[in-house]
Amino acid sequence: MGFTNTTASAVLFLRVGKVSYAVAFGQGWRYLSDNKIDREFGLDVAVRLLDPDEIRRITRWALSAKARVDQNMVPGGQGLWAFGLREHAELVRRLSGKVHGDLTVDLAHVRRRGAYRNFRLGLDCGDGIQLPLSIEGESLVSDLRVLTRVVTEMEVHDRLEPLQWVRRLAPGHDLREVLDSTVADLLAHPDPDRGEVGVAYPARYYDGPDVQVYRGHVGDVPVDTPELGIDDLRAGIRGRQPAEQLRVLHASVIEGFDDTGRSLGGSVSALHWLAAEIVDPECRYILLDGDWYRLGDKYLHHVAHIVEGAFEGAPPWVLPAWDSAPTDPEGKVLERDYNKHVADVDHRFLCLDRKLLKTRVHPRGFETCDLLGPDNVLVHVKKVSSSTGSSVLSHLFAQGLVAIESLTDSSTWTEFAELVGAESPERAAALGTRPAGLVYAIHRSDKTLTPDTLFTFARSALVSAAISLAAADVPLRIAVIP
Repeated sequence: MGFTNTTASAVLFLRVGKVSYAVAFGQGWRYLSDNKIDREFGLDVAVRLLDPDEIRRITRWALSAKARVDQNMVPGGQGLWAFGLREHAELVRRLSGKVHGDLTVDLAHVRRRGAYRNFRLGLDCGDGIQLPLSIEGESLVSDLRVLTRVVTEMEVHDRLEPLQWVRRLAPGHDLREVLDSTVADLLAHPDPDRGEVGVAYPARYYDGPDVQVYRGHVGDVPVDTPELGIDDLRAGIRGRQPAEQLRVLHASVIEGFDDTGRSLGGSVSALHWLAAEIVDPECRYILLDGDWYRLGDKYLHHVAHIVEGAFEGAPPWVLPAWDSAPTDPEGKVLERDYNKHVADVDHRFLCLDRKLLKTRVHPRGFETCDLLGPDNVLVHVKKVSSSTGSSVLSHLFAQGLVAIESLTDSSTWTEFAELVGAESPERAAALGTRPAGLVYAIHRSDKTLTPDTLFTFARSALVSAAISLAAADVPLRIAVIP
């Protein structure tokens, strides 16, 4: 017996004043060309009409090298703060809720239903808007004029205004080709005044241990290195035309392995190991995990504020100098040796480096911390320099976030206590019931680490972690390792 499925599709194009609208029914939105859609329209309406205390659903994308999408929904609606958006340093893709009770929206549907008891207009705002419109010609045009006036004449709600600080450029956006070409040119001809290119971990590499060796190829040039740098990406495209450079990066693959030779995330396009920042007089454009984002001036100030705050709240203890730890046969201080050295010289610290905690959510295991510090704060340690770029810091910040998100679950915390107990029963007995705080301990070998010398691509990762930790009521601090 044959089965068929029929879905109605229709789209009506209307020009109302200087604005062109597409009114879609069913699957009619599929008729629209991506590069012709104003991706900001839905959110522009949302930030002007929705009540921050009556949000029903929010879909967001954390702006960091850990490209993670979260969708939260509550049928009854609740305050925006309950979704963990205390500072809104994220890309909001969709927002649904009720229109603010103090606002009057002169739509035909509202006029018909407005007399009903407790009636509140609901909106679902993404790239476009889902709402009931009139089916009569003149009334439909009137409704669309109302939406135009909402965007052009109404003030943005002050509590929702930060949702506009970050915008993702659609795949077919006219600027993407220009930005891609600029990245290719910056690879071949670095120019700090125009922007910066660097290396960042793809999203799938944020669970599990650190990458110990990178293998693959960029063009005809093989990659086999313990530290992936921008020169590894540049070597494979040197001498090629800009358009061909992008094609080569997209077609090339790089894979990360742990110290046992196990793949940590599979082969990933070399383009997704590349991060970039393009400087524009009015904003910044960021390339992360293959997607472009537009950062407004207010977002940049917001990031600077959070980063400076993390540095100002330094812990009350000081870690020993990096070079005080024993060196390997090549004269280098490895991270694992430094962590062991800290625990040896200061018994307030317990070394848990590479002791992975495996759970149902993280079957490959995750690093709870490198060191369990005084007052049972989790300490994550990393060495960086201009040669390593920002990727290791983006990974560090995401590791800390994964640890806190996992360990605030009571059952996972119990498993963590057992892991600690295997090393020190005394520390396990004094752990408490949840993480007491998180410290990112960082040594920069080529210059002093300050908020100003923190790599550009790591800043958003730190902000994303800071927001989530604040929502979990876990203090965040930065410790600079001399």
